[in-house]
Amino acid sequence: MATVSAVADDERIGRIDMRDLAVYPMDHRIAAVSCGGDRVTVDWDDGRQSRFHAVWLRDNCACPACRHPQALERSFLLVDAPEVIRATAARVLPGGHLEVEFESEAPGEPPHRSRFDAGWLRRHCYSDWARAERAWRPRPWDTGSRSIPPTVDYRAVMNSDTGLAEWLTAMRDWGVVLLRGAPAVPGEIQRIAGRVGPMRPTNFGTVYDVVSLPNPNASAYTPIGLEPHTDLANWRRPPDYQLLFCVANEAVGGDSILVDGYGAAEALRESDPDGFRLLATQPIDFRFHDDGCDIRDRAPTIEVDAEGQVVSIRFNNWLRAALDLPESVMEPTYRALRGFWKLLRDPRFQIRLKLEPGEMLAFDNARVLHGRAPFDPSTGHRHLQGGYLDRDLVLSRLRLIERG
Repeated sequence: MATVSAVADDERIGRIDMRDLAVYPMDHRIAAVSCGGDRVTVDWDDGRQSRFHAVWLRDNCACPACRHPQALERSFLLVDAPEVIRATAARVLPGGHLEVEFESEAPGEPPHRSRFDAGWLRRHCYSDWARAERAWRPRPWDTGSRSIPPTVDYRAVMNSDTGLAEWLTAMRDWGVVLLRGAPAVPGEIQRIAGRVGPMRPTNFGTVYDVVSLPNPNASAYTPIGLEPHTDLANWRRPPDYQLLFCVANEAVGGDSILVDGYGAAEALRESDPDGFRLLATQPIDFRFHDDGCDIRDRAPTIEVDAEGQVVSIRFNNWLRAALDLPESVMEPTYRALRGFWKLLRDPRFQIRLKLEPGEMLAFDNARVLHGRAPFDPSTGHRHLQGGYLDRDLVLSRLRLIERG
């Protein structure tokens, strides 16, 4: 196994074009590489080491023949490549980047050479240490760490990318953010959402008015209190981020309730592991129906990823349909639901506030449950407007700002 050392500093060159518009800081350079056929080992200038499979490197070649120069999409067809892909040589380029040579893919063809930018390669390293370093983790909160949500100024969000990034980052990391200082007029919610992208329409429309109605088709359109819940749990893919904008709030009562569902779920896992397991595996049926639609879905209350981390909560007593579960788990599932519900009511995990005209809450509908205290409509006008944004658009807008 041959090792190639890095060239001198005065021979450094610029960046390698990886056909990737994201920004990858050149924090570290490659000090040495070694080629072992089925993989290439990279030693970094900070002592870290990465091992890349030859097939992964070949698949991620960014040359014009393997990635379209304008569309930036992969054009290399892995299915047509040799079944076994081997690297025959690797060297450190001036500037601390990587070049790899592969076995010829067909008789008479020259070997394929691929170049990799060190910043891009470090960011895409899949060694355990690298994946752990860049793994995103939500910022948990309870009343001991936060009495109000992170707060941003309307004018900053609307007039600067810095303010917009602050808003979107809080939505991503904390799961909830309060915007203040907007004009308290109907439709302003759409202007604010337009800083991100189109709002997601549902059976309630693109923007819905939360007011007390004489003939409501949903509990939200009444003055009753609402237990903490996630919206549209009856949809196959519930909305990602919810916006609630206050136009008027003169009625007595009606305080908003916010619950960190991740924190409550982890508390359940600690206090009742079997109950947590049931809610993470047994699907619950949800349904909304009125004269115009009948939308149903079934899914576990708690969703975890392959590593066991909680990634989504789906809980809505108003939409919960008749449970359809094996007889052996029916009663235990009811006990687990009751236990989780008690935790959602626990003041440790709740933030309570009364929205003022011109304020808007934005929160992660897969993480933060929301509710409200009952209010008396005879004591004043209460008018909120709601709508939804897709997570893909929120994160895309944030990445575009980060490009600079």
